[in-house]
Amino acid sequence: MNSPDFPHIVKALEKTKGISMIEFKCPHCGKDYSVGEDDAGKMFECSECGNIFHTPSPQCCPSCQKLLDPGVIVCVRCGFNLKTKQKMETVIHIDDGSPIWLKFLRYVYDIMPGLFRPLIVLSFLVCIALAITLVFLGLMVIAMGVFFSGIAICSGALMVYAQGVALLLAGEFQLLKSALVDFKEKQMWVFVLMVFGPCGLLLAAMFIIGKHINNIQ
Repeated sequence: MNSPDFPHIVKALEKTKGISMIEFKCPHCGKDYSVGEDDAGKMFECSECGNIFHTPSPQCCPSCQKLLDPGVIVCVRCGFNLKTKQKMETVIHIDDGSPIWLKFLRYVYDIMPGLFRPLIVLSFLVCIALAITLVFLGLMVIAMGVFFSGIAICSGALMVYAQGVALLLAGEFQLLKSALVDFKEKQMWVFVLMVFGPCGLLLAAMFIIGKHINNIQ
């Protein structure tokens, strides 16, 4: 480059037989270049994107071309290790010295924050009481021979109970549909387990009791 503003800027040199060349890429656009050892570490202008950077040198990171102090092994800008020729990743490890019971409470709160809010817990208990009442009513309707109406009432009981579980997991007053959208993956698994787990146990208990009654008769 002939610009007087950058007297140390040099152009890319083609590989010449017998001359040791340094190959590198533009850190901005990735265009391939090669320069002689005499031009290592000097300012360079990319002909592709026009950005200016230092060519690689023993004092320059070969990955991002950042000038390095003597003796530096790892580039603080991009994490390139000059010895292993690999980029390093930063991993933050926080040593939590809290007791196990406190860690457990934090884990439970992360999944079910409503369990720590009295008003939400009270609403959950109301939903359970209402669901039990609807189930009892639905079973009575089924016993009277109105099968489909009884199933509909029991389904409504399930929805009421699911709403109560959603309140516990969301930690705030939120409709079931909206809560399901906002749930994390762990919360969704807990929701499925809490809603359909008791239903499965109830059906299994009813099946066992019914079979036992038939055997007695």
